[in-house]
Amino acid sequence: MRKFILILTLFPACILMAQNPIIPGYFADPSIRYMDGKYWLSVTSDGYEDHNGEPFIWVSDDLVHWDIRYLNINDRFFWAPSMIKGDNGKYYMVHQQGVDYLAYMMEADSPLGPWQETFQIRDFDVELFRDPVSGKIMGIGSWKNLLVFDNDVNSSTYMRKIISSEPIEGEFTDFTEGPYVFHKDGKYYMVWAGGHCWLDTYNVRYAIADAPGKTYREPVKTPILDTTPEKDIFGPGHSSVIEVNGRWFLFYHRQDPARYPTCNYRFSSAAELFFDANGEITKVEPMDDLFSLGLGRSPYRNLALNKTVTTNSLNAAYPPALVVDGRNDSRWEAELGEDKWITIDLGKKEQIARVEVDFEYFDKYYLYKIEYSDDNRTWSVYADYTQRAQKAYETRISEKDISARYVRINVIRAEAKSAPVSIWEIRVLAKK
Repeated sequence: MRKFILILTLFPACILMAQNPIIPGYFADPSIRYMDGKYWLSVTSDGYEDHNGEPFIWVSDDLVHWDIRYLNINDRFFWAPSMIKGDNGKYYMVHQQGVDYLAYMMEADSPLGPWQETFQIRDFDVELFRDPVSGKIMGIGSWKNLLVFDNDVNSSTYMRKIISSEPIEGEFTDFTEGPYVFHKDGKYYMVWAGGHCWLDTYNVRYAIADAPGKTYREPVKTPILDTTPEKDIFGPGHSSVIEVNGRWFLFYHRQDPARYPTCNYRFSSAAELFFDANGEITKVEPMDDLFSLGLGRSPYRNLALNKTVTTNSLNAAYPPALVVDGRNDSRWEAELGEDKWITIDLGKKEQIARVEVDFEYFDKYYLYKIEYSDDNRTWSVYADYTQRAQKAYETRISEKDISARYVRINVIRAEAKSAPVSIWEIRVLAKK
């Protein structure tokens, strides 16, 4: 009989953490868009030294609770995607390819695809935007050209052809990549990333113009967001902007403080932008979450938050309590090997409707069970994913109405024998 050692952990309130990302896991280049009553966050799958994972998109009803969806796009280098809805009801997405460093336009009938590639764009880090004055869909990339697509909805080349490409004028201090244009109060703002993604000098800067193709001026020559060690924010960059109920938010990625400086292992985060009477940005305030918007519409509450956790295996640098701390950048990591489990004690018997498990890598395969118990000895199966290996995003959400005090994630085997089992967060949810 194999002997297990129980390790009891309480929530480590003394641990200082960086700004909490909006979504869990290694996702960079966040491009935020509101379409069809939902928020869509296009991202680069990150966290790999040799490739960039698979194409995912995050979707939310409220900017607070997010679901991950897989895009059926067979492209190993799916970088910095940007999506927009056309006037013909179709959806258009530009993504970048990491071998030729060019952009590719795709078209679909749904934001989730299937996607069809339509043409190549000779630029990089292209972001799509609609000019609210002309109504035209345009693009801008790291080559600093204003790209105007065919906007004639009756044309056979609608959004399948660039009809003009003109250089954008401006000084653009420390311009590296990732430009994004948005419109506010009659002015056009461009934010971009300066420095380099592999250094902690990576930063966010901005300029203002009277029209998308006019000369941009920089109110300041310094970054509006850069490395801030006292907040554990390192290498922020590649951002997008959205307005919600009169408030403006910057979505950007930052480096993992444990690994910086790096172009991998980055987290998608958010900050609020503040403007003065002249329209200049006066402050950028990083935010741990967007609950303050009053948009949170989840029908669930998390019973597992800050509860007691036990496990049969741990890496001291990533203790089990981090799996219920409510953060998207902290995780439990087991020792290398098979048959690892982690148990959450809810404190008393609770009505449970749903369990969510966020493994460190959403595109890796796992064999595991979710189990429940009243006494921590006799276990019943809540969800069984041991018959066929599935990727973590496929089994992220399990739903079943039961009553229990203990919930256990029992991982039989993970895809990579050289990588330990690791989970960002486990949420045990009850209906409100």
